[in-house]
Amino acid sequence: MATPRTGIFYHPSFSRRSYLTVGRRLADFPGALEHLLALPQVVLFESQPVSDDLILNVHTPGLIAEVAKDPL
Repeated sequence: MATPRTGIFYHPSFSRRSYLTVGRRLADFPGALEHLLALPQVVLFESQPVSDDLILNVHTPGLIAEVAKDPL
C-alpha cells in the first residue's frame, strides 16, 4: 500500500497583508515548514491563476468583484 500524501496549497500573495489572511500571519511561510516539506509524503502546491469562469463554479460574482479590489 502506498504511503498517504498530504498537500499544502499556497500562493505567495497569502504571505502579504490582504483579505485572504489576517495581517501577515503567513509571512514566514513556506520557510516555517521546511522540516515538513522535506518529508516525501508532504507536497507543496503553488496555486496558479485560473479563469473567472472556473472560479464562478464555486464562488459568487460578488466575491470575485471584492477580491479584484484587493491589491494582492
